[in-house]
Amino acid sequence: MNRHSNGLTLAALVLAGLNMRPLLTSVSPLLGELRQAMNLSSLAASLLPAVPMVMMGAVALLSASLMQRVPLQRLLIAGLILLLLALAARGVIHDGQWLVVSALFAGLGVGVVQMAMPGLIRQRFAQRSAPVTGLWAGALMGGGGLGAALSPWLSAHFGWSLAITGWALPVLLAIVLWWIVRVPVAQSAESVPMPSLWRKPRAWSLALSFGLVNGGYATCVAWLPDAYHHLGWSALAGGSLLGVMILCQVAGALLMPLLARKADRRPQLIISLVCQLLGMCGFLFAPLLAPWLWAAIAGFGLGAAFPLAMVLALDHLPHPQAGTRLVAFMQGAGFIIAGCMPFIAGQLQALTHSFTSVWMMQGAVTVGLIVLNLRFHPHSYRRAFGQTE
Repeated sequence: MNRHSNGLTLAALVLAGLNMRPLLTSVSPLLGELRQAMNLSSLAASLLPAVPMVMMGAVALLSASLMQRVPLQRLLIAGLILLLLALAARGVIHDGQWLVVSALFAGLGVGVVQMAMPGLIRQRFAQRSAPVTGLWAGALMGGGGLGAALSPWLSAHFGWSLAITGWALPVLLAIVLWWIVRVPVAQSAESVPMPSLWRKPRAWSLALSFGLVNGGYATCVAWLPDAYHHLGWSALAGGSLLGVMILCQVAGALLMPLLARKADRRPQLIISLVCQLLGMCGFLFAPLLAPWLWAAIAGFGLGAAFPLAMVLALDHLPHPQAGTRLVAFMQGAGFIIAGCMPFIAGQLQALTHSFTSVWMMQGAVTVGLIVLNLRFHPHSYRRAFGQTE
């Protein structure tokens, strides 16, 4: 495998990652315009971030059978094509209900890509899977920041329709690049006996923690710009605030795992959760005092917790195949949980006509996460799954 081939694969990987979140972040800064142009109801606005997350989780839960039957690269390209069609269809949509339908199919496409990518990374970069996975996570979060920052500018210059449809173009580029890349087909590995994860409390604890952290991300992506729009900010300013938050998420995702070199991941996890709590408290008690600071602190914590949760799950089971199954379960159940969070937040806002209840909910959830993560001591790993190695 030559260096040029590796570089092309990394470029394709980064481009695919950049396309995973604009379907969410390109819409949230434009909710005010979409409500008027599409007659978007409060229920539909709440479903827009929730539906894709639930679809990502559903796909992850089905990943085992799919990955056994279809080559990973073919799955990845299929997911990108589905995402392309869903985003392109938004150009002819003028009703809020159909926008939610497009979000459903876009989330399905993203779920397929996210399901295939970890295995594909292991096939192509077996000796460097950890840093390449970090690069993938950074690209994923960075793409969300681009969607939040650029969509209001696109809407101001070219209209809201192009602002939510134009993100199909980089997806098309990613499809072309992955069509060129050649990834060797992995040889079938020996099956590893493992008890059902559905019956393991620790598997559900990890999924709950992962889901609530990603639910905090989804809630901020969905409602942070709108919260500041209600405080008098423009769509461009709200999108820029979300962009700063996601930029700091990228920093947290890249930097915090480098500090987690000991077997006990809890110190870094607690630091990331405390950062989230500080940011949510800032949005709650002093939203206009230092909004950029609150966004930066919360973003760093949200970004750091994502890869740490992945590493924590892999730590529980030493065999790579077993660890991958646990991560797939964690993401599957976790993304479904995460998808419920922005929906609940939207309904709270509609009921109370204030975002105070949203930030109170997020603060309470983060406190619960701190308590939950304190239970994940390394000495409990083997006992939780009955492992002997």
